[in-house]
Amino acid sequence: MPRFLLFLLLLLPAFPGWLIQAEPTTVSGNASAYSGMQLVFYRTSDWISGTEKIAGQCQISDSGDFQLVIALEGTTRLFAYLGIYKGYFFAEPGKSYQLVLPEKRDKSQEDLLNPYFEPVELQLGLANFNSADLNMLIAMFDDAYIPFYDKYVNSIYNKPDLMRLEEDIKQMELPFKDDQNDFFRAYRQYHYGMLKMLTKQQGTQSLSDEFFNNRRVLYENPSYAELFNQVFDKYFIFIGRTGAGKQIYADINQTGSYRDLLHTLSGSDNISNDTLTELVVLKQIHDEFYSNQFSRNGLLSILDSLCLTTRVEEHNVIGRNIKYKITRLQPGYAPPQFELRDTDGNLVKLSDFKGKYVYLNFCTCQSYTCLNEFNMLAGLHKRHGNRLSIITIATDPMEEVLRQFLVKNQYDWKFLHYDNQPEILKDYDIRAFPTYFLIGPDGNLIFSPALSPAENFETKLFETMRSRGDL
Repeated sequence: MPRFLLFLLLLLPAFPGWLIQAEPTTVSGNASAYSGMQLVFYRTSDWISGTEKIAGQCQISDSGDFQLVIALEGTTRLFAYLGIYKGYFFAEPGKSYQLVLPEKRDKSQEDLLNPYFEPVELQLGLANFNSADLNMLIAMFDDAYIPFYDKYVNSIYNKPDLMRLEEDIKQMELPFKDDQNDFFRAYRQYHYGMLKMLTKQQGTQSLSDEFFNNRRVLYENPSYAELFNQVFDKYFIFIGRTGAGKQIYADINQTGSYRDLLHTLSGSDNISNDTLTELVVLKQIHDEFYSNQFSRNGLLSILDSLCLTTRVEEHNVIGRNIKYKITRLQPGYAPPQFELRDTDGNLVKLSDFKGKYVYLNFCTCQSYTCLNEFNMLAGLHKRHGNRLSIITIATDPMEEVLRQFLVKNQYDWKFLHYDNQPEILKDYDIRAFPTYFLIGPDGNLIFSPALSPAENFETKLFETMRSRGDL
C-alpha cells in the first residue's frame, strides 16, 4: 500500500469528517391519529453520556401528512417519542423513508408525572420497504439473535459450550453472509462479540484486540457502542489492580493530570491508539464521577484537558455532553434552564431572575409536606422578597388544580406548571416532593439540594449572603 494512502487511513479516525459529505434523507408518511402534532426525530449525540440531539422536526398536517428532510453523513438510528412509544428506524444518507407510525397511545397522567417513565421501544414500519432495506435486515437479524442472547444470558453461571457458540454464530450469519452493507456487517459482528463476552470465550484483552484496537470507531453504530460500554466497564478500577496501574489513583486524585494519566494508560496492552484511549477516558469520567474512588475535581480537570487537546471533534462533543450532565446540579455551575407557564399563561424563564437569589422548589398541591411548607415560604417571601425570588414548580397532573389552589390560597410568589417541559423533573433529578435548590445572583447553584424552610433555611441564607458580601 502506498505510504501516503496508509497515512490517510490512519488519520481517518481522528478526522472522520474529511471525506464525508452530508446527504439529504427524506422522511414522510401519513398518520391521521397524530394530526396537528409536532413530530420530532432525535439521534443519540453520543453513546457514553446518552445525550439526545434533535435531528429534524416537522408539523403533522390536519390530514395526517408529514415530511421532513434530515442531512446525514452516515447511517444513523433516528427515534421519536410517540406517547408511550419510542419509535426508531435506521436512516441511510440520500434515501427516502415512508414511515408507518404506531397506533396512538398517549401517556397516562401517572406516566406524565413519572420523570423516569421508560417508553416501549419499537422499530417503526416502512410503507416502502423491500427485502434489501437495512431496517428489514436488522429486524430479521434481531429476531434471530435475541433467542440466542437469552439462551447465553440464562446459562451465564454454567460452563458454556464454546463449540456450540461458534455453531450458533454461523447459523445466525448464514442468511446474511453475502450482504455488503458495512453498517449491517459491523452491527452483526459486535453482537457476536457480546455473546463471546457473555460466555467468557474471550477476555478483555482478546475482545479489545479483535473489536477495538486499530479499528475505526463506529460512533453511530449501537452494536459497537453496547460492546464498548461492556468491555471497558470499570476500566480504571481494573487497571488500578495492576502493579503499574495503581498510579492511576495518584494521577486523578492527587495531580488531576491528563498527561500523567495518559502515561499510566500507555502501559496497558488493552488500548493501542490515542483515539481509543480518549474514548475510554471519557467513559470512565462519566461512569466514575459519582463513585467514591476518584476525586471529582481531578476528573473534571482531566476532562477539561482532554477537550482542549483532542483532535477528534466527536470527542470534544462527548466531553461537553459529559461535563453538562455531571455538573448541571453541582454547586458553582449553572442549573438546567427552563421556560414554563404561570397560571396566566405567560412563559417564565429561569434567566429572568438573574441578579437575585432564587429559592427554587418542586412540589405538588396534593402533598401534605408541600402544603405545610407553603405557609413558611409565604413568610420568607414577605421578609426577603426584595432579595430572594421564590419559584415553585408544581407537578400536579392538571394545571387547573394549581389554578384553583392559588385562587383559594392567594400566595403571591411565582408559581409555574411543568406541563410544557415535563423533562425538567429528570433534568433536576427530582425524586421526592418538595425538593429545593438555592441559585445565586450569578445564575449558578449555591445549594443543590437546599435545606427546606422547616430545616432552618433562613439562617443558612443569611450566612450565605454575608459570606458573599450581599449583606
